[in-house]
Amino acid sequence: MNRWVSTSEKAAFLQWFLKNHRLKSREARTLLDYLVNHLHVLEHITFISTLPASGKTIVISSMQSDEPGFVYYDQAKKSEDPSRVLGEFMAHPTVKRNLMIHFYGSHIHTSYQQLIQTPIKEQFQNYKRFKGYEQVTQSVLEKVQKDTDRTTLLMQIDQALDERNEAKFKELSLLLKEMDQSSN
Repeated sequence: MNRWVSTSEKAAFLQWFLKNHRLKSREARTLLDYLVNHLHVLEHITFISTLPASGKTIVISSMQSDEPGFVYYDQAKKSEDPSRVLGEFMAHPTVKRNLMIHFYGSHIHTSYQQLIQTPIKEQFQNYKRFKGYEQVTQSVLEKVQKDTDRTTLLMQIDQALDERNEAKFKELSLLLKEMDQSSN
């Protein structure tokens, strides 16, 4: 997937998943319900398909999966207590976490596959997004600079008129004309 994933897309998938699958862990259902109802926390969740070597990762499985019902990896520590993760969500809602969901057909389920991001893809997406922001910002700054220069030049022309300085007026008028032609 090479696009940014919105929290509404994540929430819609989790709602579908909760509606259509029974989970091995009852508390894991509470955890997913919490994410659906707290989009500011869900915003910092990245769906993944492979377990990373480091970071905070939540693994949840449906009844049809051969995987454990709930496992939470926090760096080298492993926990099977969903209430611990729920407490962490409440205490630290902006911490980046990964979420891996195991269910029958997950490898071909298009909605789920569109949510999955790898760290490399996420970094590339951020780079592209911020490059776009940089270009927009640069064009706005250039326009503001041109407008400021034009306003300054108009004020100098007014001053030359007030001082009845014909040579300075002609010189500045030519500059204004050149500036207007170059911006068109």
